[in-house]
Amino acid sequence: MLPVLSHQIDNAMMNRWKAALARYMRGRYGIDALYRALMVSTFVFLVLNLLFPSLVFYALSLGSVVWSTLRVMSRQHAKRAAENQRYLALKSRARQGLLQTRNRLRDIRTHRYRRCPSCRQLLRLPRKPGVNHVKCPVCKQESDINIRF
Repeated sequence: MLPVLSHQIDNAMMNRWKAALARYMRGRYGIDALYRALMVSTFVFLVLNLLFPSLVFYALSLGSVVWSTLRVMSRQHAKRAAENQRYLALKSRARQGLLQTRNRLRDIRTHRYRRCPSCRQLLRLPRKPGVNHVKCPVCKQESDINIRF
């Protein structure tokens, strides 16, 4: 009978801890995509520090933990949301650049990528050496684009 009573006491104590933590976190910013990226970078720096012991890796991991914790505990929702939006925009631009590079490498034998002279839109052109007359699908501007090889 004693183990059952001990289990009930443990559950009651855990429920009090959960309620206290919920009260403490009320009004705080919480977890977002930048927090997750900072935590991943923390673990990456810790693994690098294990493989190549360095004060730099240790300081970077510690700084990443401190920054992410301060962001989670912050009550300044607008500033934290703006930071997260800047991070998401940067992540989107990097992902877009990687996808464009992958597509260029995939199509290197059949197509060439050039920018429209008027609107700077990226155009995918068939690989025909010489001057090609093209019409941009975005701005409808017609232009001659030289493909050398």
